[in-house]
Amino acid sequence: MNRISPARISRLIGNWRTLDGKVSEQLSLSIGRLITARELPVGGVLPSERALATALAVSRGTVVAAYGSLRDAGVLDSRHGSGHRIVAAAAPSGAAHTRLAGEIRALPQDIDMTSGALQPSPILTEMLTALKGADLASVAAGLGYDASGLPALRWAIARYYADLGLPTHPDNILITSGAQQAVWLLANAMVDASDAVVVEDPVYRGSLEAFRRRNARIIPIAVTDEGLDIGQLEKALKNRPRLLYLFPEAHNPTGRSLSDRSRRELLDLIERYPTFLIEDGAQNELSTIAGRTPRPVAGQVNPDLVATIGTLSKLFWGGLRIGWIRAAPPVVKRLASFKAVNDLGCSMFDQHLAVGLLESIREARVYRHREIAEHLEAAETIIADHAPGHWHWSRPSGGTAMWIHMPGVDAVALCQEAQRHRLFLSAGPGYSARENFGDVIRLPFVRPLQTMQFAIETICSLAGGRSAGQGSSA
Repeated sequence: MNRISPARISRLIGNWRTLDGKVSEQLSLSIGRLITARELPVGGVLPSERALATALAVSRGTVVAAYGSLRDAGVLDSRHGSGHRIVAAAAPSGAAHTRLAGEIRALPQDIDMTSGALQPSPILTEMLTALKGADLASVAAGLGYDASGLPALRWAIARYYADLGLPTHPDNILITSGAQQAVWLLANAMVDASDAVVVEDPVYRGSLEAFRRRNARIIPIAVTDEGLDIGQLEKALKNRPRLLYLFPEAHNPTGRSLSDRSRRELLDLIERYPTFLIEDGAQNELSTIAGRTPRPVAGQVNPDLVATIGTLSKLFWGGLRIGWIRAAPPVVKRLASFKAVNDLGCSMFDQHLAVGLLESIREARVYRHREIAEHLEAAETIIADHAPGHWHWSRPSGGTAMWIHMPGVDAVALCQEAQRHRLFLSAGPGYSARENFGDVIRLPFVRPLQTMQFAIETICSLAGGRSAGQGSSA
């Protein structure tokens, strides 16, 4: 039975309380939109009224009324003992809002802490300021379509990897629209329904959505401060899964990097149980350790059984949608055919910019490291001053967020309550294939000092009344 957890609805529903009308009407409309957008599938069973009320921090009566409206509209079929099953798509009352799971579009007055994106690098803004008409005109050459990517950029990325100690040819590179498209392409090209895909737990939620949309059988492996649960991983690899998807460095969402011992154990297992590895290096350039950009694992495994993901969106700006996949040429060719069907190729303007930006990568690293280190130190100071002593986190070795364990706190309900204070947060279950980490939040630390102060003070205030299993009325 396809049961939909309350944590999943809480993650998908976004800022539903900003709509007009009674709270129950707002809730029924918001759930209806999720069904219309196929984020909640026909045939799925919604949570009990009490469970959803707790997750959304509303009264049980609010959920009862919302389910009643959906039932009256012919969307739900409620039967004793069987729950509330979705039987039809809701008729849209406006444009359906399809979102990547958990991502929230914040209003200007909102404080959005669901993303760890950074402000544009001054290296990018300086390059844009210096552009002249002739520079722009030179971009418009040929037909403008190249599914594999601009040759000059593929050469530049090949040099990037060579500088990291990993010899690479342009034929090993496919340019993508950011790291997210890279994950999507690999999932669609390599995974069929019921294929086993091994992932970390927790893991980047965009990858979970990509694999779920392929109806993959996701096998989570626990993540510790030092690395992976090697026993669980060996058991999973013995069963010959289709893919192994990992962040060896600057893990998303915890920020940890594999210890030397964990890396050796991982490489030993991959050698003993050959499995195609997707190495997500999207955050490798966001190290909190000065001057450290790790060499990819791809240099130490069978080159035919690995694809490495990279991006410039973290180092320079999220609006620069340039990422890539490094893999064996036959894999690159296959992925390029999938990409051609999807978008015919990335923006030539962005790709030309990327070639120039890669020439300034050392300066970009110095700037980002200093920025991240200063923000992290400030955030840790605020948390130490305000947060209860029993909250736990490990200092991230990379990335832009902290993975904070708050024992006794219902993180899903806390995030819903925070929305009423115009603060948007991400709860731990959104990063887990099994919706674990119900007492964890992911907190980006790269926001201005006053914003961090407000966010942390608000979380501390709300967490005092949001212990696990506790509900509230609306």
